[in-house]
Amino acid sequence: MCSPKKVCCFVCYKNFPKSVKSQRCKTCGDFKCPLCKSCLCDLTVGEQRVALAMMRTYKPILGNDYDFSVHGAIEKRIKASLKK
Repeated sequence: MCSPKKVCCFVCYKNFPKSVKSQRCKTCGDFKCPLCKSCLCDLTVGEQRVALAMMRTYKPILGNDYDFSVHGAIEKRIKASLKK
């Protein structure tokens, strides 16, 4: 299966290497950008919806290489906002 070695920051749009040493946000589960220190938490709810929808689109391509459950808390918050 495909597994990207680099990811693009949703805030500063710079690519950075994804590795075992990459820090993940404890709130949203996203990789923290080592350049601007941002993650999904720094996006608006609408932007988070787009980012998570994009990730869900590519999850079948990534197969078991991507554990989407790390985004559970932020996805729950987004779904709650849709019910309002």
